Amino acid sequence: MKLIILRTNLLEALGSVERAVGENLNLPILKNFLVRALKGRIVFISTNLEIAVECEMSGKIIEDGEVTIPFSIFHSVVRNLAAERITLEKEKDKILISSDNYEGIIQDEDPKEFPIIPHISNTGQCIKIKSDDLREIFKNVLVSVQYSTLRPEISGVFMSQSNNLLTFAGTDSFRLTEVWLGVGGYTSTLEDFSLTIPLRTAQEVAKMFSGSEEISIFADSNQILFAGDHEKIISRIIDGAFPDYQNIIPKDFKTEVVVQREEFLSAVRLVSAFSGKASDIRLKSGDNGKFLEIFSSDAALGESRYKIPAKITGDDFMVIFNWRYLIDGLKICRDDEVVFGVNSSDKPAELRGSREQNLLYVVMPIRG
Repeated sequence: MKLIILRTNLLEALGSVERAVGENLNLPILKNFLVRALKGRIVFISTNLEIAVECEMSGKIIEDGEVTIPFSIFHSVVRNLAAERITLEKEKDKILISSDNYEGIIQDEDPKEFPIIPHISNTGQCIKIKSDDLREIFKNVLVSVQYSTLRPEISGVFMSQSNNLLTFAGTDSFRLTEVWLGVGGYTSTLEDFSLTIPLRTAQEVAKMFSGSEEISIFADSNQILFAGDHEKIISRIIDGAFPDYQNIIPKDFKTEVVVQREEFLSAVRLVSAFSGKASDIRLKSGDNGKFLEIFSSDAALGESRYKIPAKITGDDFMVIFNWRYLIDGLKICRDDEVVFGVNSSDKPAELRGSREQNLLYVVMPIRG
């Protein structure tokens, strides 16, 4: 194999495959990535056995072939080279890296030792969605997702298609984010389905695709594939059924609070300094629904109280929340005003933008 590649293109491809380079002591080949030059295509591939990344790049193929290269040392060499034109060549059991004034030799490992990358069985049908929309969806949903060894079925982003709606949801049992797209937000030739994308995969997809390219999503019973113009990421899906979270989304509220988002966010941040280890702050209605009071106290620190103008309809209330969870919800709301729906001190509350029609955030109170 012999290739001539521009340093800029190399660094871009290495940035992609780095996402799946493994650290398995029992399988050291995972620290390498595979370079495949065949039929006019140069492809870099990496895997950690949970996800695999494939990146196609431009360059000149002088001789076809395959090599596996240790990622760390190769990335260090390319990053520190000054020359833009780099030659990559395999000679017997060695890989030669050269430019105008540099030459390096890396020991080759047999490409046959590199794990076989799985393939999606159903490639005839897919979902298409803009990458900037997909990034925004994952960014919003991931605030509610944490890895759980006790409940692995919720350690990811739930994705489903039903009744012309594409829905994404995530929960850690304390809060829930749901985002959905209707007709016009995506196109699909897939039949209705539901699956759970592992947390790490969703995180990498959110960072991997840039700009506004169109992403094609393929899925079968075991795997999901996200494919852009030059990059692909394939992952297993999580075994086990995602909980029927629709049952915890409030259908109506005893009290609704309409408040300026930025002012609410600033108030929570300010008052949270006095919340102590429990991270709890108290929200209550005041002066016949004219303001929202945010209060926290700690025996060792003192107390803090902030009142912000609000339009409150319904019953008076006093509910305790984890301030970090409130901030996470306020950050993903896009509208200037937010609606905060409350029922009681032990029932889920809902936060949403006053004009948003496709995102909601549900948070459980802390019992006082």
